Amino acid sequence: MTVSNPTIQELLKKYQEISLLNHISSVLNWDLNVNLPSKGSQNRSEQLGYLAKTITEKWLDKDFRNIIEKAQTEKDLSKEEQGIVRNIGYATKFYYNVPKKTIIKKEQITSEAFPVWKQAREENDFKKFLPYLTQIIELNQEIAHYLKYKTNPYDALLDQYEPELTAAECQKMFDGLKKELVKLMKRISTSKNYLDKTAFINKNLHYPIADQKKILNYVTHKMGFDFASGRLDVSPHPFTTSLGPSDIRLTTNYNVRDFRESFTSTMHEAGHGIYEQQIDPHYIQTPLEGGVSLGIHESLSRFWENMVGKNPHFLASITPLFQTLYNDQLGTVNEETIIASFNHVKPSLVRITADEVSYSLHIILRFEIENELINGTLKAKDAAVAWKEKSKTLLGITPETDRDGVLQDVHWTYGAIGYFPSYAMGNLYGAQFLHAMKKTVDFDGLLEQGKLKPIKGWLDEHIHTHGSLYFPKELLLKATGEELDYTYFLKYLNKKYSEIYDLK
Repeated sequence: MTVSNPTIQELLKKYQEISLLNHISSVLNWDLNVNLPSKGSQNRSEQLGYLAKTITEKWLDKDFRNIIEKAQTEKDLSKEEQGIVRNIGYATKFYYNVPKKTIIKKEQITSEAFPVWKQAREENDFKKFLPYLTQIIELNQEIAHYLKYKTNPYDALLDQYEPELTAAECQKMFDGLKKELVKLMKRISTSKNYLDKTAFINKNLHYPIADQKKILNYVTHKMGFDFASGRLDVSPHPFTTSLGPSDIRLTTNYNVRDFRESFTSTMHEAGHGIYEQQIDPHYIQTPLEGGVSLGIHESLSRFWENMVGKNPHFLASITPLFQTLYNDQLGTVNEETIIASFNHVKPSLVRITADEVSYSLHIILRFEIENELINGTLKAKDAAVAWKEKSKTLLGITPETDRDGVLQDVHWTYGAIGYFPSYAMGNLYGAQFLHAMKKTVDFDGLLEQGKLKPIKGWLDEHIHTHGSLYFPKELLLKATGEELDYTYFLKYLNKKYSEIYDLK
């Protein structure tokens, strides 16, 4: 990347300090989730609070602000210089409008909230986490007020994760999805071929973690994740942290009764990690570093998890490995049954283990609750009951415990209100990327052979390398030639599951 404009050069020099501090904060947050002793939360809260204060002061530095304002008036900038100025301006919406004390308070509250949420989840005690959830909702309402919005305060929060996305846009897409997803689920459940082929998983069988690790090592290498520039650890809720393209931290979780969970969640997280590893290295420590949005990030992780990992052609190619490592457990289970088990459609209580068809309904549930919480039509104390009611309406099942309901996700603990819709956006982006990819790539043929590098190569060229150079709508248009069309996702689901269940 060539930056010739003197003002932009000066801007980048100042921004580099912010980038370094953000990466230090990311290390501490990664450690908070992976290694932190139970009594270490108070010290970590103070450390993260101090970093948040320091980063905020960097953004608010008078000299830095003057440089930003000058950069925004510069003419004849290159494409990358324009992207730098745009992204800086986008970030300053938060730092120039939200008071420093509010930013610091949010960092402190959320770092204290994580161990409390973890214990509350283990003990199925929503009331234990409620005081923190109440504060987190109030802080996000306050932040939305400072960020300003036209009609809905939730829009200001959505925009933090998916630029320019609004609640009205989500509502329109989600209403269309709900109707068709429920229809498809009914067609599947009433099909003559609808048999639960997951019974072999539910037996009292043991899938050693050591063997699961061998599978994960094999598949992530095939995907193209570079372990010389990354690592895989364990956390209560799988996540990915980027400290730059040469240091990507993945985490997963192991279920010794079901090897599929670590397989799919790790492919998901590796999708995030590969995106970060393949961003143009010239963008490191500039406003172009990192993925452009949570929706684009989720499109890649869910692409690898579902469109590759649960693809019948790919599963057929990797089933011999499953049967070799788990000969006692799977030796008598045929390939068709194993493939069907990964793609069995049945509403479940837990989002991260939900099937591909019902998954978006989980996101719609969270979207509706968050929208109501931020608008004040739902109180934090009533969130657990609302969760159960919406689960019954959308999924047809009701969680008996808050562990499987309102406490199941870690995102609110981080203060990430407005994050969840990005998962559904990821499904929509991913299906549209797949449609475009198939025009030049023999997708299913490659999966039959277990060859993933050409697929990664297409993503590298059209998405990964660009980092945050283009906003989501522009990136989607460049990669696919079209604006967002959620019907590609519905067409993808209908085709895949009509073939699996022989739907007429």
